[in-house]
Amino acid sequence: MEEKSWLINKENGVFYLTPSSAKFEQAYTSVRAKENRMLTDEQVRELPFPKETNPHSNEWKKRLGTIDRFEKHLQELKPKRILDIGCGNGWFTARMAETGAEVVGLDVGKLELEQASRCFANENTHFVCCTDWGKLPANHFDCITFNASVHYFELTPDFWASLYRILKPNGEIHLLDSRVYSQSESDSAKDRSKRYFKQMEVPEAAEFYYHVCWENIPENRQIHYTPNKFLNKIFKNRSPFPWLSIQKPS
Repeated sequence: MEEKSWLINKENGVFYLTPSSAKFEQAYTSVRAKENRMLTDEQVRELPFPKETNPHSNEWKKRLGTIDRFEKHLQELKPKRILDIGCGNGWFTARMAETGAEVVGLDVGKLELEQASRCFANENTHFVCCTDWGKLPANHFDCITFNASVHYFELTPDFWASLYRILKPNGEIHLLDSRVYSQSESDSAKDRSKRYFKQMEVPEAAEFYYHVCWENIPENRQIHYTPNKFLNKIFKNRSPFPWLSIQKPS
């Protein structure tokens, strides 16, 4: 298989390996709009340094530490191909492409993917719509990232197996900017989420939101950053989320 022969069916700058998920996209964009997270192209291009007028500018200050730590890791890893799953509007995909790697941003909704393509697509940055990871080439990527997106997936054994299939030997999976719960914490977290989405008048969004538990992450994980409640109170811009990596089993 040629390196890019799997990138097919391009429309409005996006490669459609499968149709988009209209049901997910409707719920997702409804919540994002109510949270003031649907951005203009100009605002997307500013990320991760939004103007102070952005209602979530303080949140982005917390994310900068994650970005800085991860970019230093990429400089050491020197991956040739990266897959960014749940890329949304593509800002993180584009950020990683600045390392010189070929980066594919993957998502299931056409609205943000088309925006990502408008803002960031170039010869080494591609955006793909795909709901079936079996359509992706095997042993192809050096690194897979989930930046604030892994909570949209149920972390079953099949989930991990499908990722290992598309990773090269010794490839890495990175989970960034998502909360990880103990099993005992997850039930109350699920209840809070259901109440939140109901309050937002998008109760169906709870169907697509999962609560990542340590028990569902492979034991061969490496923890690169652990949030500290005490330090987070003192240093307001510290990330409240862990950064984990999982290496493809040999």
